[in-house]
Amino acid sequence: MDENMDRTRELIIALVQTNRERFIKYGGFLSPQWWLLLAFIIVPWLILVKVVDKKRKLEIVACGLFVAITTKILDLVGYNLNFWDYPIQIIPLVPEAFAFDLSMIPVAYMLLYQYFKTWKSYCIGLVCMSVVYAFIAEPFCNWIMVVIYIKWRYIYSAVYYIVIGITVRAVVENLNIEITS
Repeated sequence: MDENMDRTRELIIALVQTNRERFIKYGGFLSPQWWLLLAFIIVPWLILVKVVDKKRKLEIVACGLFVAITTKILDLVGYNLNFWDYPIQIIPLVPEAFAFDLSMIPVAYMLLYQYFKTWKSYCIGLVCMSVVYAFIAEPFCNWIMVVIYIKWRYIYSAVYYIVIGITVRAVVENLNIEITS
């Protein structure tokens, strides 16, 4: 068992080193795509801070946290199953989608949750967001090569966005979060 653990550790160290080299040589550090990813991380949060409903902040953040955790886990699974790759990275670690998993996607859901208060309006907004993200934003990101889809179709993303949106709203509404002033 120790031999297998040692070999696994060696492979992980080699992977980290390979990713550092990839970042330096091909990672696009300070390229236009790198700056765009940095903006994708910062700008959504700046917008949210400006417009968030302070009275509902806890439930809105709970919504975003649920989306971020779910998206991060599923992104790691998809990356490891070779569904996609991230040639441009913000930092030289295992290729990550920080901009998408921890900013663009959760903030979009938080804004949907805040502004669309009825299930009907929320579902309409959710479908519109899903279409825009899956069939406009993702092809754009693929075109500028901040993500490369290998075994993935945009329709899968659209379904994911809708399912996670319905799930997160149902979960957060059932948390009965109350803020006392």
